[in-house]
Amino acid sequence: MKSGLLFLALLLVPAFAGAYQYDSRLSAKLKKEFEAQLRSVPAGRELYARLEKTKGYAKLRVLVRRDASPCFAWFDPEKNAVYFNSRYILKLFEAKGFKDSQVVEVLWGNKEVRAELVKYSNPIYLHELVHAVQCYLYPEYRQDAGANPLEFEYEAYFTEDIYVHERMKADPALLKSYIRGTYTDLYTDNIFGSYFTLSLDMGRYKEKIRRYYEEQLGGYLSLEKAETLQKNRAADAKIFAYASGDVGNYKRNGDSLARLQKEKAEYARFLEDFYKTRWPAFSADALLFLGSIALEGKNYPLALDCLAVADVNSAGYGLDPEVLGSLKTKGALAILETASFLRDNSKKMDIEVLSQHLKSLEKACAATVRPFPADLLELKDSVYPKAMAYYDKKHSAETAPARKDYYKENLDYFAAAAKAPPGEE
Repeated sequence: MKSGLLFLALLLVPAFAGAYQYDSRLSAKLKKEFEAQLRSVPAGRELYARLEKTKGYAKLRVLVRRDASPCFAWFDPEKNAVYFNSRYILKLFEAKGFKDSQVVEVLWGNKEVRAELVKYSNPIYLHELVHAVQCYLYPEYRQDAGANPLEFEYEAYFTEDIYVHERMKADPALLKSYIRGTYTDLYTDNIFGSYFTLSLDMGRYKEKIRRYYEEQLGGYLSLEKAETLQKNRAADAKIFAYASGDVGNYKRNGDSLARLQKEKAEYARFLEDFYKTRWPAFSADALLFLGSIALEGKNYPLALDCLAVADVNSAGYGLDPEVLGSLKTKGALAILETASFLRDNSKKMDIEVLSQHLKSLEKACAATVRPFPADLLELKDSVYPKAMAYYDKKHSAETAPARKDYYKENLDYFAAAAKAPPGEE
């Protein structure tokens, strides 16, 4: 349906339509329609309450531009605009070969096309609005740190995951379709990619974000590291000032460090409170909800990953005893159902699906201090070497960083767990 909508609409647009003449009108429509979606749940309303206290939000624009980066959208503080990457909009609608001016005009003029974009990308827009409010409240950060603040992503992802959770609890139809494998699109893949990897462990959750932004993307810096670098710059400037008699540069670096330290302290207090008042109650509720939906839809690897987290260390997370009990009960049920499913269906599964079920079952048993089902040990021992070879081949051929990391993670797991062939033990 989405493919036909945009394709037919684009055919009605002249090939050389006036470039970007509909920017302002489209921006107003998107801003209004996204707001209606975001305000439907508490997380969105809370974000708008913060935005409305700033001077910048009233003039914020929502624009569509093509970019070669892997970003679906981004906030530009200098332009005070959230940009949507037209490459991905065209992919959503399975359309090719159209200029930005045409895409902008169609989105402005066709309510149905615009509604589809808003429907599936609203969590991404919310993520970028979090960055907008961060820049409004901490305007000097990029100037003084010289990099994107990693902590801003901790807030943006957590806010997005809370928002997605509230939306899915209100209407789980999209989530159920996605888990059953009957619906997907590139925006939903991205959104659930974060939501599906929630953890009771706050440190583990943040580490996943840190690794992606610091080690893979680059250009991101923690507030702590930024302060250290700025202190070093101030110290260097002091030495040069004494040597040259130029105190101006030294003063500028000192002022910059003072601003950075002030913003670091203010934001650190906010972020600590933001997490502390929501964690782990939110993550436990999300894992229980998502795991239950996955169990209902017979997506056993996801169900196990969500529900079998109530391990021997769970008491340290400060969970409500009733919630902890529910996680343990449903986790045990997920283990039993997965084992039964494997007994009945292992011969019908390809190597990737089969190995992922066995891997999830093994990890769940270990986390909950349960023995792996004895009657499935022979199956596991025969599958793991094949899985190792499969992921080795996939890893060698893959070029996309995210997929390559996924294959490497699985290759390492199955290589470590696979038994040596007879005679080589």
